[in-house]
Amino acid sequence: MFSKFLLKRYESLFPDEIPYLDKSIPTSIRVNTLRCDRDDLVDKLEKKKVILEKIPWTINGFTVKKSPFSIGSTTEYLLGYYFIQDPTSMYACEVLKPRKGETVLDMAAAPGGKTTYLSQIMRNTGVVIAIELNRNRMKSFRSNISRLGISNVIGIRMNALDTSDLGIKFDSVLIDAPCTGTGTSFKNPEVKLKGIGDVENCTVKQRNFLEVGARVLKKGGSMVYCTCSLLPEENELMVQYALNELDLEMDTISYGDPAITSVYGKTLSLEINKARRFYPRMHNTQGFFIAKMIKVR
Repeated sequence: MFSKFLLKRYESLFPDEIPYLDKSIPTSIRVNTLRCDRDDLVDKLEKKKVILEKIPWTINGFTVKKSPFSIGSTTEYLLGYYFIQDPTSMYACEVLKPRKGETVLDMAAAPGGKTTYLSQIMRNTGVVIAIELNRNRMKSFRSNISRLGISNVIGIRMNALDTSDLGIKFDSVLIDAPCTGTGTSFKNPEVKLKGIGDVENCTVKQRNFLEVGARVLKKGGSMVYCTCSLLPEENELMVQYALNELDLEMDTISYGDPAITSVYGKTLSLEINKARRFYPRMHNTQGFFIAKMIKVR
């Protein structure tokens, strides 16, 4: 049962989605092309009776339709041939689309799914500065970096809000912002109890992350802001703040449901509908939000 706060929000925004927010979604994997050929890996797993289905809106993503064993226990997994990852998490990296040789910032890196995919897209060239404050999460992050054969990542254990102190200007910035996680209630039932206080705490952090990310981003550089929250306070309203205050403008994203431009009786910039929402019912993924912005000054 959702808290009264969340239920009221959901009923006003997307009532048809409510029965599906607890729906379990299939496991998905992202092929690590730094370690193996995609078709070869699919062939290896299918010989082990794993049934895979290509996710058409991701480059290297597959849904695990059936497996006779845990997909995280195979030799191929241990060798770093693939990473277990939600399609929306993969897609956020594809939307950012970092290029070979660039300097890229991941402001909330652990456990490393997005960081390692950024490196994969860049073919292990350039550098990804990956920030993580939590010591325990940094351990799993470093383990994944090693297992997946990543060589262009510098992991730094620090507060992401101090990133300006590094004195680096970045070509691209990924902000997987700290959030209420309301899009993950199917696997994290505790998020159903989130209230207005939880949202307010997160939105303060999100504004701070956006401000720092915009400050260290080069003119003309790309920023992707994403959350696993369903709430406009953490998504559309954050993007509206960025457009109003941070010299950013929206860029187009091809897949997903258009973002909401009328929130609680308030009309937002029409440009915000270039951002994308993902729902369990519509997309067979966790609830997710992705916005891509370009720094104009």
